Amino acid sequence: MDSAQSNLTIIWVVIFCYIAIIAAAGSYYARFMKSADAYFKAGNQIPWWAAGISMYMANFTAYTFVGIASMVYMRGMPALLLETGPALAFAAAAIFLAPRWYRLNITSPPEYLEQRFNPLTRHVFSILGILARLIGNGIRLFSMSKFIESVTGIPTIYMIVITGVIVIFYTVLGGLWAVIVTDVLQFVVLMLAVIPMLIVSVASIFFDATWSEFVSAIPQGFASFPNTNPDAAYPGVPVEAGPQWAWLIVFWFSYLLDYNGDWGVIQRMCCTPSERDAKKAAWLSAALSVPHAFLLLGTCFIARVLWAGELADPTSVGESEMIYGLIATKLLPAGLVGIVVAAMFSATMSTLNVQWAVQSTSFVNDIWTKLVNKAASDREQILVGRAAVVVIGGVGTTVALAIALTETDIFGFAQSMVALVVTPLLIPLLLGVLLPRTHQHGAIAGLFGTFMFGAINKILQAQSGGISFEFAGSAFVLQAIPFQWEVPLSAGVCLAIMGGSGMLPRSRDAKARDAVFYDRMQHARTENEDTATVPPPLPIIGTFLLLIGGLVLILVLAPQERADRLVTLGAAVTLFAVGFWMRRSRSDSVVPGQEGKP
Repeated sequence: MDSAQSNLTIIWVVIFCYIAIIAAAGSYYARFMKSADAYFKAGNQIPWWAAGISMYMANFTAYTFVGIASMVYMRGMPALLLETGPALAFAAAAIFLAPRWYRLNITSPPEYLEQRFNPLTRHVFSILGILARLIGNGIRLFSMSKFIESVTGIPTIYMIVITGVIVIFYTVLGGLWAVIVTDVLQFVVLMLAVIPMLIVSVASIFFDATWSEFVSAIPQGFASFPNTNPDAAYPGVPVEAGPQWAWLIVFWFSYLLDYNGDWGVIQRMCCTPSERDAKKAAWLSAALSVPHAFLLLGTCFIARVLWAGELADPTSVGESEMIYGLIATKLLPAGLVGIVVAAMFSATMSTLNVQWAVQSTSFVNDIWTKLVNKAASDREQILVGRAAVVVIGGVGTTVALAIALTETDIFGFAQSMVALVVTPLLIPLLLGVLLPRTHQHGAIAGLFGTFMFGAINKILQAQSGGISFEFAGSAFVLQAIPFQWEVPLSAGVCLAIMGGSGMLPRSRDAKARDAVFYDRMQHARTENEDTATVPPPLPIIGTFLLLIGGLVLILVLAPQERADRLVTLGAAVTLFAVGFWMRRSRSDSVVPGQEGKP
């Protein structure tokens, strides 16, 4: 067996062992899911640190290492600045939204829409929200599979199916507790992968060149913002200085909407033991997001300067989308490349299990128990929720396969999704909390008004020269609105519709409902009194980290250079140290029935 084939074998051994450990960790909590509250809300016993890490992990996936990484490789600083948006979004959540969401005490985000508007609004947003997120999850799943193909050569469509089945398996079994525990576990593994890769990349600057040579080799405009070098063009990123600023601000605004209106993030703010914990979770997510851009994507910036001709053509989107995997195979020993690939699994699986869990929660809470069987028992709700995970996960996997087979540009497709689908669903959800005076049908009107605005603009974008028409004897040309203005104008349309609807007559019942709703958000609610017995997560996570550490330690014995062996050994020692610390620590969330137990 030659060296390349041996390395590929090592990578696959790591991947499959890692998948088995994650599946075991996720399914561990299945035995404790005796009530619907425990399965869908974790009994409001999730520690703030676990909720915060889960919020962070829920909102970036392998798409970061495919779509955004390719942007960094091609455009440099503009793409790196783009990834500063999550920190701003989570900080806004901690200040403005975490207390409000916690006080509403909801199981699924659409639930509050009935309290704020009417039952019809809840059902419309539940159904459309689930459908829209199926597409987003397909993009995430495709991105991860594309990355793995760049490392292993295994076709994308095979990896889509394998990953979809795995995530469905452990999400079905363990509910929200399984999602949270695997998120924290995968966060540690992700950091173990990206930090050594960044360190080796930075060290390569001085091994392959000197600092001054590195700086002089940086392409024109690559390290500046705006980057006006036309040779570094990327679809959707304007070359001109002014539009680049608008593009960046709009993407920050999109992060603000996407993260704060994301059902998974809202659910995590509601599943902590107290309002203070909900705010701490959001602040932790913001803090983790501060070094996010350079920590995860700085390697792509360095690679463009040092190895552009060797690794991938920076003018080709297709080649650039594989850059992160190519860097990993160049810089890291085979065992740690397997850990990098496993980390991409981690990032995507974390988001998928969050999304599929919260969508199944919405289906049971907002559709099944409201429209099908209002008297559903806990057992029935759990069974329906698990079936919903299977269906939702299956559809998301099918969407990813469709993207792969049609060779869709995922970055451009994601941009279209933001303007056409995500914005109309998120803005009414957020404005319902922030606008005290809105008609009971204002959210639905805002949803469809914003969608129509986006749909008309997409039609205009498909017509390169615009649509010409005559009015009152004069000729006019209706042009599409550029992407950098589309999202804020969509938000303005929705705000105008919902705000303007408050001027319409409202019934006495609607006024009373609004008064009760906003009174709830002004007063802290009683902290959770759930009595479910569930083991604290910290020792459980520590145990599974020790198993992963043992897996990495075995890799030290694989044939490799001395430096590679030391890097692999350092990774194993780090995992053992963190795992033993977690095993010996006491959870800061004392679950009833477990006081004083490890």
